[in-house]
Amino acid sequence: MGLIGDTTTLVLRELLIFKKNLRVNLIRSLIFPIIFVLLLGSFGSSPKNIPVALVNYDNGAIALNFINTIQLGNGVKIVSQTTQQAAMVLLSEGKVAAVVVIPNGFSSGVERTVHVYLDNSQPQSASVASATVNAAAAKMGATSSSASLPGGSRGLVSVVSNYVYGASSNYLSFVVGGILVMVASFGAVFTSGFTLLSDRELGNLKAFLTTPINKFSILLSKIAYGTFQSILSAYIGLAIGLLYGATIAAGVVGFLELIWIVFLVGLGFSALAIALAARMKQLQTYALVAQTLTLPLSFLAGAFVPVNLLPSFLLPVATVNPLYYAINAVRDIMIKGFLPINTLLTTSLILLTFTGIMMFLAYIFFKNTSNNL
Repeated sequence: MGLIGDTTTLVLRELLIFKKNLRVNLIRSLIFPIIFVLLLGSFGSSPKNIPVALVNYDNGAIALNFINTIQLGNGVKIVSQTTQQAAMVLLSEGKVAAVVVIPNGFSSGVERTVHVYLDNSQPQSASVASATVNAAAAKMGATSSSASLPGGSRGLVSVVSNYVYGASSNYLSFVVGGILVMVASFGAVFTSGFTLLSDRELGNLKAFLTTPINKFSILLSKIAYGTFQSILSAYIGLAIGLLYGATIAAGVVGFLELIWIVFLVGLGFSALAIALAARMKQLQTYALVAQTLTLPLSFLAGAFVPVNLLPSFLLPVATVNPLYYAINAVRDIMIKGFLPINTLLTTSLILLTFTGIMMFLAYIFFKNTSNNL
């Protein structure tokens, strides 16, 4: 039949098995996202050392005193002092949670308004940054206001907050963005690998290898079925999240981009699952290794807390983690309302490269395994 025909036939076989155990498979797909969305979406942590970009057009004594007051404690950390245009770029890229602008004339009393621009795609970080600036202003006899102060109140400091990105977001949207990618990777790993090992234990794999079908189609069918299961689990998680109050700020276009990213995650981790399962003989061993691998990768990718809150020695690990880029892209779609084309291309390239490497390893390991059956 050829590679495509053999692969299609084997995928249909996997789907028939899925249909036969439909109730169990659906419950398995439901339980994981329900637990994480409903439980983790209901509370948050209190992050510290929130990265903030500072724009100081004044440089007077009072302005410097205000800056020193902001840095008291460990609420925020000023990581950059730059121009407002450059600072807003950092904000849009998610490298800082807030931009604090001190206008010219602040120390002299001509202009006593501090402008704070927030990225609420990380709502807890934005909240801490806003509260820290408000507290610093309060120590200087300040008021928080969205309007200009009257002439007789020049002695006060007015803090004007503007949620530039993700104005309507909440912690639930933040969590759901991470859970979607996490569920997709878990669904792929725990489906592809288990079906391969199950067929080996039942003798089906050996039977397939003795037939005239293309051997590579066996591998592709397992990857395709794992991708299907991961996408199903992720979309169930998305539906639960939306019903619970999460949003997709980017609309229809963002939803299509989200589908693409989740598909690439499922494809890559299905290939990873086959590579792992091909080197193992027992389901128990595979389950232990798969859980030990996928759960830390999800946490190191910032599925539940921002990556910048991780210990510094773990940050290099996050930058080589494909889930890190997938989660950031999904959160941009769900919270910020847009995903820059260069970010979409970069994320796609990273996930496709990861998929290609995993497929190559899966092919090599599966070939060696089939020769030893």
